[in-house]
Amino acid sequence: MGAVAAAVGAAPGCTVSEIRDVLRTRGMVSITSADVVAVLRRHAYRFRGDGGDPARWWPIDTDAVPPVGPAVVADAATPELYRWQLEALEAWRNQHERGVVEAVTGTGKTMVGVVAATTELARGGQVLVLVPTRELAEQWCRVLARHGPATARVGRLGGGHRDDLGHHDIVVAVVNSARDTDLRPRRPGGLLVADECHRYGSTGNRVALHATFPRRLGLSATYARSDDGHVTWLDPYFGGTCYRVGYRRAISDGIIAPFTVTLCGVELTAGERAEYGELTILMSAARARLIASGHAPSGPIGAFFTAVARLARSEHGEATAAARSYLAALQQRRRLLAETPAKTAVLGAMTPALRACDRAIVFTQSIAGAEQAAQQLRGLGLPAAAIHSQLDAGSRRAVLARFAGGDLHVIAAPQVLDEGIDVPAADLAVIVAASRSRRQMIQRMGRVLRRKPDGRPASFIIVYATATVEDPALGAHEGFLDEITPVAAAVHHVSAGSLVSP
Repeated sequence: MGAVAAAVGAAPGCTVSEIRDVLRTRGMVSITSADVVAVLRRHAYRFRGDGGDPARWWPIDTDAVPPVGPAVVADAATPELYRWQLEALEAWRNQHERGVVEAVTGTGKTMVGVVAATTELARGGQVLVLVPTRELAEQWCRVLARHGPATARVGRLGGGHRDDLGHHDIVVAVVNSARDTDLRPRRPGGLLVADECHRYGSTGNRVALHATFPRRLGLSATYARSDDGHVTWLDPYFGGTCYRVGYRRAISDGIIAPFTVTLCGVELTAGERAEYGELTILMSAARARLIASGHAPSGPIGAFFTAVARLARSEHGEATAAARSYLAALQQRRRLLAETPAKTAVLGAMTPALRACDRAIVFTQSIAGAEQAAQQLRGLGLPAAAIHSQLDAGSRRAVLARFAGGDLHVIAAPQVLDEGIDVPAADLAVIVAASRSRRQMIQRMGRVLRRKPDGRPASFIIVYATATVEDPALGAHEGFLDEITPVAAAVHHVSAGSLVSP
């Protein structure tokens, strides 16, 4: 390596063949161009190529810190950044290269991480990219191969891969594998990029946030956690949020498509309403017992659910019984709201809207609900399929490929598409099992917000049972709707009986 570095340093901007010829004149008569390329790639942190044909090479001053912006991303494969991405990188640098970038789904957070990683490699450091799922690890590897430094050695940890920073410049690691693995950087410096960083505020996952990385970048569409783990654990590690991009900025900059929102209420039958009331009373009584006994906190709601889930798995006598009673009633109530025939009927009434769109996604509460929705739509003449966690990874990829290629017009899914999967562009999302989680609703909405070639808006339909916890009139989705309705191109309120295309 030293001889190659000396040759490049003596003639910056030289090609591989020129480096080879210099080395041959210095006595290395058997060296080949392939040998030179191998050295350049093996020591990517010491050399920079321009991506030309033929490529020209320069030495990297490992003591220098390249400026954030186009100069850092000179690699020909890197696309031009949006203005917000450059501003986010600048804000992160001004916060001593620590912080969380929070940007709504579909705006391009990944490229912020790619540029930060390129900067780190340029100064001689190494990068750990932390992801929550195998699917997201595959997505990151594809993006790095396309837009990252051409000579960077990218490894993987998780899903059968056991790479580390001892032999790679960048390692993309699934958090479940990273928790018990030595991933310390082997060279001075180091950057940890945590994608979907809100996921690492839990007790199990936060151990993967290694303190040995001096530079830290979190990426999330929805940073805040219901259990306040972002305040307790993530803020001290990352240094808090350094930049935010919401829907208004994303729409005004033309990063995402404008969108319409339709809120469609359906009525429960008298029997369903009676069952709903009984289940709600059971939940309230169990919750009161758990809080009064001191086994669960009254808030925040995330902390309450964490405590209840833990109690349900343990043996604490009456407290465990109360926790199990609460969770059983909660699941039964969710199933009642998700599977009411009124929602099945309204999905059928949406057939004209589903036909009129380019592609659509139907979000359900359960795997059974996704299968039922897909079967119903196929019966109405729409090419549809379900995608869920009971399908193996190959089958899920096949469904998404058919969806991208136009063989499928609709896919139906429970939670498998919420995070960590690169979903082909769609322009209509239908929520038939509305979630109370702001995070889940934002993630689902992001699946249809990619810009459309003809500039048409995306459509987002929320189907809810009136006079229940799903009803916006009773405060459901308050944080989410307050965020999206002021910037929506239109907001429609309809009943099942008067459903119109959005």
